[in-house]
This record gives sequence, structure tokens and C-alpha cells, in this order.
Amino acid sequence: MHYINPEDRTQCSLFTSLDDMLSSANPVRVVDLIVNSIVSTNRGKFSEKGQESIGRRAYSPETLLKLYLYGYLNGIRSSRKLEAETHRNIEVMWLLGNLRPDHKTIANFRKDCSDQIKFTTTRFREFLRDEGYIEGKRVGIDGSRMKANAKRSMLSVEKIDKRLSRMEVDMDNYLKQLTMNDLHDDLLEEYGDDDTHSDGIDKHLIEKIASLQEEIEKLHRQKQTLEERGTNRMSTTDPDAGLMKTVDGMVPSYNVQITVDEKYKLIADSEVTTEANDQEMLESMVTSLKEELDIEPEEVIADKGYYSPKLIQSIEEESKTSCYIPVPESSRDRDKITFTYDSEKDEYRCIEGKRLVLKSRNTIKKKRLADLYKGIECDGCRIQSICTQSKTGRMYYRYHDEDWCDEYRTRMRGVVAKIAIGIRKSLVEHPFGTIRMLMGKMPLLMRGLGGVQSEINLHTTVYNLKRVLNIEGVAHIRNLIQDYEWKMA
Repeated sequence: MHYINPEDRTQCSLFTSLDDMLSSANPVRVVDLIVNSIVSTNRGKFSEKGQESIGRRAYSPETLLKLYLYGYLNGIRSSRKLEAETHRNIEVMWLLGNLRPDHKTIANFRKDCSDQIKFTTTRFREFLRDEGYIEGKRVGIDGSRMKANAKRSMLSVEKIDKRLSRMEVDMDNYLKQLTMNDLHDDLLEEYGDDDTHSDGIDKHLIEKIASLQEEIEKLHRQKQTLEERGTNRMSTTDPDAGLMKTVDGMVPSYNVQITVDEKYKLIADSEVTTEANDQEMLESMVTSLKEELDIEPEEVIADKGYYSPKLIQSIEEESKTSCYIPVPESSRDRDKITFTYDSEKDEYRCIEGKRLVLKSRNTIKKKRLADLYKGIECDGCRIQSICTQSKTGRMYYRYHDEDWCDEYRTRMRGVVAKIAIGIRKSLVEHPFGTIRMLMGKMPLLMRGLGGVQSEINLHTTVYNLKRVLNIEGVAHIRNLIQDYEWKMA
């Protein structure tokens, strides 16, 4: 038959090394070079283990960091699967120099060395910034709720109280049984019948009481945690996760925030939060970008979920950044009854010409300062039934930043704003789509805010790496890495 035949498996090969098996354009060589460059020039940041000369030698941080970056780059996140790759994958054998750490060692690195992973992520982003791949002129901000590695059921104060009530009843019953057994033993001793006693029963009861007491104390601690956080629900398997609305319904989740640079769609910053609402995250993401990469963007684009007049105004007044965030439709926009403000008289008039006069100042409404105006001529008005259900007259709030909000709404209707807002999806949707594809069905493996942040740091780092390799190629990026000063100032 005219087929290409395989080599004989028993045949020995001379002068063949692992390095000969990998092409010079293999991305694994970039992973190796990046980690070696960062770790070798910043030893103070990577010195948790391996400092003692006695005992079994530890695996170096660069070995485990290389393994994780390679794994996440190829969609392999499980520590057991990564261990298997060290035995069968030629690229991993080359990358680790044939070292084969066990899955427990691999898992512990991701769990215990979040600072080292974060440092690597930040240094690589600084490299991209310094080489011109991240400009920071226009950035897009977006968030995605990712299901936590936790059970769907959540613990609430009501559930805790019900369990405590049942356990207190059980505890009383056990204590009564123990008391009855003690009385029974006393009677037996008094009448000299030593052949039957309840030592075995007492021991079993005492074990039950001790176990029940531990469970009661645990529930009290969980209740105290809920009260300290000011929340109503908490996951027992991942207490840091918050109950959030996702495509799968209300489930324990984390809100992953990313800032994407416009030039090459690279991720300039990423943060994990337990806040279900994006509205409060705008200023913190802009501040984080400034702190992490010393970048103050000229323009920030986000969807209407980030609209917060107070935060937008604060950003634009305290920096040179302009925000382009659509204004969501409010109940006032849907209201067919409009009100006109008279600044000279400091009062409002409705479409029927009825007056609304100032009733109180500095009222807190939706976390914003406002003045309250109340209708004084509503009685007998022909549209009173559709205007208000109040028998004392229509109330209307004027926010202290109302003039600024009006100007901002006008600006968002302009051509420049519409173009900027239209760019948003092309910035932020692609990175999230790529990362979610690599995450698979179960997006998060780690538990706790710190662990999830480490996972996201690894995901965003390999996303940036894949992206920049697609743009420039392996050879050019290797040259840039070799010439770059990786030591942190």
C-alpha cells in the first residue's frame, strides 16, 4: 500500500532534544521568556518558598507560574489536568524542563500566591503600555456576572433562626435524656444492681450534644457575618459570593469588571467585585487604571448600567476624562406631564400652569441631594387623577445637580457622543467572549474574592498574550521582551 509509514517505536534517536521538538515560533517560548524575565529581575516578589537549605526542595515560583500561564492559554485550568500534562505534553515538558509537580502543589500555588500572579499580570500590562500596545486615550469599561463555584442555595437570617430554633429543641431533648440516664444510674447504684448501666448511651448522647453545640456556634458566627456585611443572604460554600441575576437566574456570582483599550482591544485593568450593580463601579475602575498603569484616559465609554450623575460629574471635574455613558430612560421621561422650573421664583409649573412651591431642601433621594417641591393648586385640576394619587398635591424633586444633568443629556444626544457609544460593543464584548470561551461551562474554579481575582488575572494575562501574538507574531514579541527592562522601579 502506498502510505506514509510511522517510525519504529523501539528505535533510538541520537542528538535529539526537547528543544529540537519545538519550532522557534511556538508561543510556549514567549511564556517561558516572560516569566523568566519578570521573576529573575524581581526576586524580592517571588521568594516565599525555597529559602531553606534543609528539607525537601520546593518547586520554584517560575515553574508553577509558567505551568498556569500555559494551561490557561490552552484552556486547561484544573490542577489535576495540568499535572497530567506534565507527563504527556512535549510543550509542557520543554517549558518545565521535565519537572512534574503534583496537583496539590499546583493548586496551592494558585491559592497561596495571588500576589505573585497579580504582580506578573501588572508587569505584563506595563510592558504593553510602554511598548505602545496600550495607549489609554479611549477605553471601554464593562462588567460580567460570573457564576461562583458555590451551591445555588443561599443561607439567610431567616433560615439560620429556624435552624437554631430546631437545634435548641433537640439540645433540650438530649439534655433531658442525659439527666434521666444520670438518675437511672444513681438508682442502680443505690440498689446495688451494677450489671446494667448507661455508660454507652451517655457517651453517645454527649457526642451528639458536642456536635450540635458546634453547629449552633457555627450558625451564630454566620449570622454575625451577615449582620456585619449588612446583607440578607450568604453562600455556605463561598461566603464572598453575592446573589446576582444571571442568564441562569439568581445564583451566587462575582461581578468581573474590565477596562479595554481602544487601540488593540487589550485589557488594561480587571477587578473582581461582589457588587451586583455596575453603577457604583465607574469611578473605582477609572481610579484603578490610574493607580495600576498611571493612565488617565481622555474618554471613557460604558453602557447605561454605569450611569451615575454624581460619579460622572466627579470624574469629569477632577480629571481631563470625558465620559460617554447613555442616560437611561427614567419615569420622568415616560411621564406625559412635564414641569418647567422658574429660577427667579424658585418654583415649578406644570403643563396646566399650576404652581409647585418649595417645601424642603437638602432631601436625600436616590443617594443624591434634592429639594422637594409640592403642588398647591392641584385641587380641581382636570388631570389630577393621572398626575398624582396624593390627596395633598403632586410632589416633584429637583436634584442639586439638575443643571449639570440637563447639559449632560444634551451632550449625549450629540453626534460625537453617539459615535463613541457605538464603539463600545466592539471594545468590550470581544474580550469577554474570548475569556468565557476559555472558561467553559464552569467559569470559576476558585472560591473567595482573592482566589477569583487570581483566576481573572490569569485569564486576562493570557488573553492579552494571545492578542498581541496575533498582532505581531512570536519573533517580534520575543525581541521586545528581551530588550525590555523588567525590573520594577
